[in-house]
Amino acid sequence: GRIVDSESIHLGSNPSPGSFIGLWGCFFLMKLNKLNRFLFNNLNVIIPLLLLIPIFFILYKIYIPRVNAFGCFDDCNNFMRGYFILQGKALFSEVFSGHQPLGSYLSSVIQLITSPQNIFELVLRHRQFLLLFSFIFNAILIFRFGLKIILFTIVFEFSKFYLFGDRFLGEAMLVYPFVYLGGLVFLKLTKQKIHKNDYILASLFCWFIVFMRAPYVPAALFAYLFFVFSWPLKKMAQVSLIIFAGISLLTIFTHDVNEYFNNVVAFNLAANIPAEGKSGMFGPSIIQWFLYPLYIFFNGPSNIFKTLLIGANVVFLILFAKLIWSKKYLLSIFIFIALGLANIRVVVPGTVFYSAFHMIPWYGFFLFTTVFLLFSKNLGKLIFRMCFLIFAISCIYFILSPSYFAKEKIDPHEQFVTNYGSILQRGEAIRALSEPGDTLFLDASDDLIYWQAKLFSSYKYSWYTSSMPNFKEYTDARREMFEKDPPTFYREYGSCPKKTGISEFYELPDFLEDQYVRLYSLERPSCIFIREDKVSQISDEQWKKAKEFLYNLEGEF
Repeated sequence: GRIVDSESIHLGSNPSPGSFIGLWGCFFLMKLNKLNRFLFNNLNVIIPLLLLIPIFFILYKIYIPRVNAFGCFDDCNNFMRGYFILQGKALFSEVFSGHQPLGSYLSSVIQLITSPQNIFELVLRHRQFLLLFSFIFNAILIFRFGLKIILFTIVFEFSKFYLFGDRFLGEAMLVYPFVYLGGLVFLKLTKQKIHKNDYILASLFCWFIVFMRAPYVPAALFAYLFFVFSWPLKKMAQVSLIIFAGISLLTIFTHDVNEYFNNVVAFNLAANIPAEGKSGMFGPSIIQWFLYPLYIFFNGPSNIFKTLLIGANVVFLILFAKLIWSKKYLLSIFIFIALGLANIRVVVPGTVFYSAFHMIPWYGFFLFTTVFLLFSKNLGKLIFRMCFLIFAISCIYFILSPSYFAKEKIDPHEQFVTNYGSILQRGEAIRALSEPGDTLFLDASDDLIYWQAKLFSSYKYSWYTSSMPNFKEYTDARREMFEKDPPTFYREYGSCPKKTGISEFYELPDFLEDQYVRLYSLERPSCIFIREDKVSQISDEQWKKAKEFLYNLEGEF
């Protein structure tokens, strides 16, 4: 036999330093080899993920200086609902909302974590969140669908500004999970591998879309059910459906169910849906939804966004025709219906800003579909080269155009003063004159003053939006507030002084006119009133502070 030194195997002895180094060296080499294999096998995913960092660095440099552009929009409604929620108000029963709840709750979380100190920070933090949200979802899309999605990222992210896709809007967030759902259907119909995680994410993403914005529920459910449904129903599909149904019911029953349906369903059926479908384009709305790619050529204004849209549309129609020619009818039908359902809030092609935000989900899915079809197998080199060239020329022309928004010289301070200055001024003046326990009521305008003034309303539904005067339930609650608990501070609808009269639902009730004193701004009558009994309680120091924001009593300037 072989003689072994007992010291080298004696359990009670201390191993030599060299043996430790050897063991750790082997362990390190094994892990390094495993990491190298992982990196090599996933280069098509890792490379574009790394590319996202410089892309979003550029996007940050482009978008953040423009956070003050255009002023308040639907994103400010999310800010206000989030603010009221943070003060302990219950959404729907105590805070009116014609929108689904997720946008409001997301805003409340952002405000809770970041604690913005002024309106500029409030807007900035939400825009920064949206950039982070976009980065994460683009990473998810690239990780799941591969290298080709980097093209979608570049085109969509650098053009969405024209659709208000950089703002804290439900449409600007739900577009990414909707694209993911559509991508899963593409994988399923092209017989590519579906993972268990896809079923879980599909249920969560569908829930996110449904409870972010109601108009896109049909599109989300169509894509989701198209993905999970098969016969017999797979086990993971069953799990996915249970998760979706469970969290959806939980979301609904977390709120006052009657108020939820009154706010989200009844209100929109009566107020918003009748206003839809008036695009001015030829034909009934349903035709416009589904044949929108044809309308792109013949309707709408001419601008660089329209040029990009036409170029991408030419490529899409060629690829879609090739899909039908290849007898891939099921995939063709899915794309046709999904694009139509994503476009039920149709806007005239080439429309930019404001009402164009309704187009974001359609636009995102349209670009994703175009990119997916462009890089599909068996397309043919000639068609690929021709389509890629058209797409590339359209995108390059769009980015290099002198009228591209990123080339416009802007003054962020000037934009802030123009778009938010009056709200800041009024809110600070009211804040200077108020004390804890005072109340404020804004008649259907400048809702962000609540946030700046740090005051609340005694109104049952917290705030009174521009659509609420059309509903007796809300006007009755408004009158009841004035009768039982009139606000300390009141802001009349619109601008002042007015040249013509306004509706009784937008001004002080007749029985209270002599109980309020109007404030003046630069010796002109403003829309802000103070309850008469409050005036005598305001100190000289408070008036001095309010005067810094150009508000005072008549004749006191």
